[in-house]
Amino acid sequence: MAGPTGLDGKHWLPREELFVPIDSERVLSAGWSDDGATASDASAVRDVLERAGVALAAALDRINSRSDSARSSETASGIRLGAFRQAIEDAADGIAVLDDEAFVYVDQTHADMYGFDGKQQLLGRSWRELYAADEAARIEGDAFDALERDGRWQGRVTGNRPDGTTFPAELSLTMVGPSRMVCTVRDVTDRERRERELSLKERALDEAGASIQITDPTRPGNPLVYVNEEFVRLTGYDRSDALGRNPRFLQGPGSDPETTNRIRTAIDTERPITTEVRNYTADGEPYWAKLSVMPVRDANGIVTNYIGVQHDITEQRRLIRELTDRTNRLELVLGGTGTGIGEWDFTTNTVTLDATLREIVGTSPTTMDEWQAIVHPADRERSTDALRRPIETGEPTAETVRVRTEDGEVTWIDIHAVASDAGDGPARVLAMGRDATDRSERVRWASRLFDRGPLLFVQTRAVDGEAVVEACDRSFSAALGYEREAVVGQPLTRFYTDDSTDSLRSDGYERALSGELTVAERTLVTTDGDTVPCLLRAIPRTVDGAVVGTDVLFVDISEREKYVRRLEAMFNSPYQFTALIRPDGTVTDVNDALIARIGVDRSAMVGERIDEFPWLSLDADRGLTVGEAVGRAADGTFVESEAELQGRDGLARIEVSFRPIRNADEDIALIAVEGNDVTVRTQQRQHLQVLQRVVRHNFRNDLNKLVGWTTILAEESDADRRQDHLRRLTRIFDSWERITEKMRVIDRAIREIPRDESTVDVREVTETAVTAAHGDHPDATTAVSIDAPDWAVSRWLEQPLTEVMKNAVLAGDRADPHVDVSVERAGEGWLRIVVADDGPGMPDVERAVLATGEETPLRHGSGLGVWLIRMLVSTLGGEVDVDVTDAGTEITLLVPAAADSDRFGRRPTSAGDDGGRRLRSRDGASKL
Repeated sequence: MAGPTGLDGKHWLPREELFVPIDSERVLSAGWSDDGATASDASAVRDVLERAGVALAAALDRINSRSDSARSSETASGIRLGAFRQAIEDAADGIAVLDDEAFVYVDQTHADMYGFDGKQQLLGRSWRELYAADEAARIEGDAFDALERDGRWQGRVTGNRPDGTTFPAELSLTMVGPSRMVCTVRDVTDRERRERELSLKERALDEAGASIQITDPTRPGNPLVYVNEEFVRLTGYDRSDALGRNPRFLQGPGSDPETTNRIRTAIDTERPITTEVRNYTADGEPYWAKLSVMPVRDANGIVTNYIGVQHDITEQRRLIRELTDRTNRLELVLGGTGTGIGEWDFTTNTVTLDATLREIVGTSPTTMDEWQAIVHPADRERSTDALRRPIETGEPTAETVRVRTEDGEVTWIDIHAVASDAGDGPARVLAMGRDATDRSERVRWASRLFDRGPLLFVQTRAVDGEAVVEACDRSFSAALGYEREAVVGQPLTRFYTDDSTDSLRSDGYERALSGELTVAERTLVTTDGDTVPCLLRAIPRTVDGAVVGTDVLFVDISEREKYVRRLEAMFNSPYQFTALIRPDGTVTDVNDALIARIGVDRSAMVGERIDEFPWLSLDADRGLTVGEAVGRAADGTFVESEAELQGRDGLARIEVSFRPIRNADEDIALIAVEGNDVTVRTQQRQHLQVLQRVVRHNFRNDLNKLVGWTTILAEESDADRRQDHLRRLTRIFDSWERITEKMRVIDRAIREIPRDESTVDVREVTETAVTAAHGDHPDATTAVSIDAPDWAVSRWLEQPLTEVMKNAVLAGDRADPHVDVSVERAGEGWLRIVVADDGPGMPDVERAVLATGEETPLRHGSGLGVWLIRMLVSTLGGEVDVDVTDAGTEITLLVPAAADSDRFGRRPTSAGDDGGRRLRSRDGASKL
């Protein structure tokens, strides 16, 4: 059929062969001798296959018609024809021979193409079975006249497969006898798909908003081979004028040689480039374009094309020049109005603020990250969106955001931004910023007030002292049943009841214009005469520094009035800690009670996650964390627990709940975290538990003793012995009196310590405790060392320290007890008081009560003394530790203190005044 390919891998070597059908007078020449024919000449190849197929069909007829006796002599010819037949079988086109419209020969490619498993399935069947009825009729109408006239026909057809699928094909028919024809068919599904894809891509390029051009560097001069419609519109050159020329024809006298050289160098080195160029239209008019040139490589990395994209930036450059001039003038004008100017460049990630804007924000950010760092976390997304939108849409934006200054203050800033460039190049915005703290705080306050209902909004303008509606939101007009056009221009009093009108005219509007009107009740009237009770908040609106009217917010409280007031009362309750958080745990607001208790500024909490705050931890015994509680509430579950709240006044025990709040759509919009201080109640509960255990135990034992000694006393006749028994009874009653006194002290301490801020010098407390201990045991020796004589402590420390001292001198009932007392600083705001005796050691049960406050039902402290120490020190916010050694018992009290006694109205003493080691003799006299 043809020779092999040449050494260049492209051209086929010239070759001709003759195929002579046996016993035929016809000779078919198959092949060509054109040097320029290439493997891509599909039409020529197909023509060869068709003619070879005709020859093969004739040859096969002759072979099949011969007798068996003659076939053995034709073996060599059969082999040659078999090889050729195999080549036909392997061809991409399907080949078949028809006689009287029935298949007499079919190759495997033809059978596969039409969805048959084997060639035998088609032999003897009509070609019409491979097409739908209407398609077969069309083929017959188009092809048969041409076959009769020319002996050949080619056309597009749609083939049918047994599974119901169809495929597009190119069909060629050639008559080789009165009733015989050769059929070749080619599946063009892939080709049509590629053609559709190419058509879509070309359409997309034509409809693209950018000018697109494609060059072919494999051709001399790298000429244009494609331009889209936007190229024609931008340059004024028709496609016929542009194709085949290098894009340099767009340059003109004003084109920058340096820029064109950089473009040429990038193409020569096969690198992409983006730059701004000055080109010229077909009419000679100059225009500026942002040009991007990109090389396109094939699978082997060879550059096959260059794609150039132009964006017309003529108008933008003009605007930039004007904007630069205006900016310079504007800075002079705005310098005295408190308005600053800044530029945000998203290409270089830089920020440039003028002196006025730097003064407003209180710092000088130079990068995008530094700017984001000073923007309040809750406003960062809005800030970025406001700065990016002018680049993406070309429209100016206005937004109000919060920034933190270097001194920690929060400043609200109005930002008005416009794009200073556009397209795919540098992305920059210019923005004016103005301090809006006062106005934004009022708006934010109003938003918090009205977050439970839909807002109704109007703008008024002061006309002769009366409020006239200048702008009306659809929410206002729809709520009252008006069209917006019917509201604008009308006095606001037209939509008020008589009482609300009187309130507005008396002094309401004047106060609203001055900003003094906070929240007022007003009643609106609908077109049907129905009344709508509302809460109103009016905010003055200024133009060029002068108040011209108000922005008025209404909320319909006819259904929500009771709920809103109850919510406000609950939120602002001084007895309950309240925080509002989003379902993701972000704090949106906190009440004053929580701020006062924690001692943290509101701005440090709002916008942060509540589960990241160190001041709140849920009861570990319940196995629930703050984050888990938020998650359950976000799923709609009401969560209750106990928690510890750390604040400026120490650790508090609270009951806390996480209550989901649903909006009108029944979606959980907020979670209310509410806490009540139960510290005193918890301590009182512990107090009652101690009294029940200790007093019950002691009284039961003492009552047994009383019964026994009373019986003995009644039967005793000796007067002296009756006196001894009576003294025993008296000691029991005395112990009851001491228990009663300690119960009274504990009860008073729990109730009064949280509210009692009175203090005394730690030296005075220590000396009082030592004196009290010596009153019970005059023979005791006490050594005192005070390393913080100028520190003050709560006066309530005297009670537990005295009890510790008495226990120390009485421990083990020694004849000459010795006790060491030391007072020293233990860090910022803390004192450590250590009392060490030389007794036999505190019992394990008493030690556990004192150190941990834990008992068991079978083993517990025998008296209230150790419980008094434990409970009072804990109530003061301190800790108790006990250490028992062979030398005796050492009790440590860690208590809060204040280093500067002047703050409590006391004159501080020097560290040397009686601050050394003090020895107390047996008679109680003090010796240094």
